[in-house]
Amino acid sequence: MVEGPGCKLKGEKMKGKILGQTVKSISGNAIENRPKRDLEKPTPFHNLINRKIIDVKTLGKELFIFFCSGECLRVHFLMAGFVRYNGASEDPDEGAKKKTPEKPRLQLNLDKDVVSMYQCSTEMRNSDETEKRWNNMIELDICWKQFNHERATKEILDPRNNERLICDVILDQEILPGVGNIIKNEALFDAGINPLTKVKDLTYAHASRLVKMNRDFSMIFYDCRKNGKPLSKFYKMYRFSKCKQCEGKVTKCKPGEYERGTYYCAVCQDNSMKAGPSKNSLIGWTTGVSQTWTCTACTFENKPGSVSCFTCGTSKAKRKSSDNGIHPFGQSKPKMAKTETTSGSNKVLAEKNEINSNGKDKEGEKEMCKGHKKACVMKTVAKVGENKGRAFWSCPMPRGKSCDHFSWADLHHPKCKHGSITIKREVYKQNQNNGRSFYICPKNPKAKQCDFFMWADEQGK
Repeated sequence: MVEGPGCKLKGEKMKGKILGQTVKSISGNAIENRPKRDLEKPTPFHNLINRKIIDVKTLGKELFIFFCSGECLRVHFLMAGFVRYNGASEDPDEGAKKKTPEKPRLQLNLDKDVVSMYQCSTEMRNSDETEKRWNNMIELDICWKQFNHERATKEILDPRNNERLICDVILDQEILPGVGNIIKNEALFDAGINPLTKVKDLTYAHASRLVKMNRDFSMIFYDCRKNGKPLSKFYKMYRFSKCKQCEGKVTKCKPGEYERGTYYCAVCQDNSMKAGPSKNSLIGWTTGVSQTWTCTACTFENKPGSVSCFTCGTSKAKRKSSDNGIHPFGQSKPKMAKTETTSGSNKVLAEKNEINSNGKDKEGEKEMCKGHKKACVMKTVAKVGENKGRAFWSCPMPRGKSCDHFSWADLHHPKCKHGSITIKREVYKQNQNNGRSFYICPKNPKAKQCDFFMWADEQGK
């Protein structure tokens, strides 16, 4: 899913591109994919024609386009939504999609530009009500410059959340707008908190530390998306099978209200406030005086050489002179720990390749991409069709720099009773087989699948 940092970048790009322009016409599936009897009738989107765009704002995973008429277009980019301007591919979330995508969900033909929004949901909202909600919620947006750490902590600990799992609470967009599943998993690991813990069993210190870890990883997420850097090199827990801290087994499950993929190490995430990342980690906790400095405006931990806050721009000179290395909310300050590169660069790539889009462990020999001679990353086909779910190798470089390398990574998989190459899955139920991989029939829908089943660790026996 497009998380808060990605949506914020879309909003910044859109505001700089289309502000002040007028809608001349509209098109897209939201207009055309209607019953024939309704095609001659105007839609709520038709009210945007001849209306001037006066503002573009984001709140978490939502994007709002405000018009002079008092109307507002709300856009949610769902799992993989993206935007194109004048047909050009400029959105980091578009990735390596086909060159000529399907029709956009909604297209705005403006004075100077054409804005096409794909794979998203769109709806009309009342401008005044939306503005009021935005003003009330924006300081909880995980990417907002004036993020309110204290209010976010109190929102988590609200008594109404007592019986909820903490992994559900931080995904609640009314509590921490912009936090998605990647941020959730990494923040819980960084804070040393078990995701299956109920809120009533956490202290203020737990919640405060967790808010900070959500905030810090969101800023890393934003920086990677903005500058075309691979976010996966900063993963320490998401979709791993082995904990990068203690090398123990990672538990994989889909708990709670949202049933999103959740990954945790029972040893490192024991709620002790002593656990947390230190080995090969971007954020390492220390007990002494830290070389990093904490921004007094937004609490982000900045590198020693930074003269202003990476997140909000506040000058380093404005920090409190009493800053003695202790976090203002009661915990020791985190520092930016070096990640392994060079002689460790191959190690980083190897660790990166341990994660394919289903979070599987590495299997077989790594291929080298044709253009850069670097170790490929394993992905799976998401497009609906006969190859959906199959694994393949692709170039590890970010969008715009990648070569066109492609090869199947599953040719060694057994074939099902239909004679098709099987797809690999993992057990997410919390039992003795948790995390264990298996092969099943690739047919879709599930009703067409044969009953083939084989444990991956028993292949060849």
